[in-house]
Amino acid sequence: MIKNKTAFLNFNKEILIGEIGAILGAQIASYIIFSLTHSRDLASIAAILGSIIGGAILYLPTRYYHQKQANTFSPRKFGKDLLYFTPVALALTILIYYPSLYMFENYFLGKQTFIIFSTFFSQSISFFLFLIAINIYRTAILTIKEKEL
Repeated sequence: MIKNKTAFLNFNKEILIGEIGAILGAQIASYIIFSLTHSRDLASIAAILGSIIGGAILYLPTRYYHQKQANTFSPRKFGKDLLYFTPVALALTILIYYPSLYMFENYFLGKQTFIIFSTFFSQSISFFLFLIAINIYRTAILTIKEKEL
């Protein structure tokens, strides 16, 4: 039971730390692009690209750290976990996170919201939706396959 709680907490910490990277990446990218072009569409696209890069930069080392800390790291296990996680995370990101990020970013910018706030609010809403969906997937994998992510 404690092992499952620790795994659950670590899984969500990894997602959260990855999201911190995504927030930073999106903020930097959307701010630079909006400052240069004043285009809501380009700033929204830049937020998505910055989010991808920033999220990966912080998620992967955090995942590695948790596996090393639990003495469960092996390149093979790390790769297998990514094979279980990445396609679904990518699909949920494409179907839920990025469309909602784009929609909310564009909406808040249309309301003359300062770019940093619009990106932060958009990402917060989108991340919450993604976190719910990815935890439903994690629970399904644990229940059906008895596979711990």
